[in-house]
Amino acid sequence: MKRMNKTKSILALALVALLLTCAVGGTVAYLVTQTNAVTNTFTPGKVTVSVSDTVTGNEKQDVQVTNTGNTTAYIRVAVVANWVKDGKIVAPWNDYRNLNVLSTWDDGEDGFFYYKQPVAAGASVKLLNSYTAEGGPGGAHLEMTIVAQGIQSVPVSVVHDAWGVTVASDGTISK
Repeated sequence: MKRMNKTKSILALALVALLLTCAVGGTVAYLVTQTNAVTNTFTPGKVTVSVSDTVTGNEKQDVQVTNTGNTTAYIRVAVVANWVKDGKIVAPWNDYRNLNVLSTWDDGEDGFFYYKQPVAAGASVKLLNSYTAEGGPGGAHLEMTIVAQGIQSVPVSVVHDAWGVTVASDGTISK
């Protein structure tokens, strides 16, 4: 009698397992044939920046940096300038203290100026209003290039690791 009950129990479990297998298999088959395909659209983040300015004579005006990427980014710039005469560099320029960079930027003292806040995609930030180059050696003129770099704003560890800056809880960076 015990043996018969054990056989019936095993047979009942096998039937339940078979029914579950059929139910799950039928459901999956139905979903595969009845569910529309879903397109996964993934757009990778892109960080690019551009610099614009106006030059009139020996005055550089309205220097701005634009985040031309598709994600919020931190921006830093380096000012590369030399006194040039007849197409040749005659002396380096190092008058950074008189450049009058706006207070929204932090002088990193590592050759870069850091914009203190993350910049939204498509937004522009002003670096300086104007700078007039005077006193070139031997009649040389100043050739100044603003080189800009951008880096994704999140995670903040990327900014710290790549640039060595501190990112505060409010998003402000400082060197």
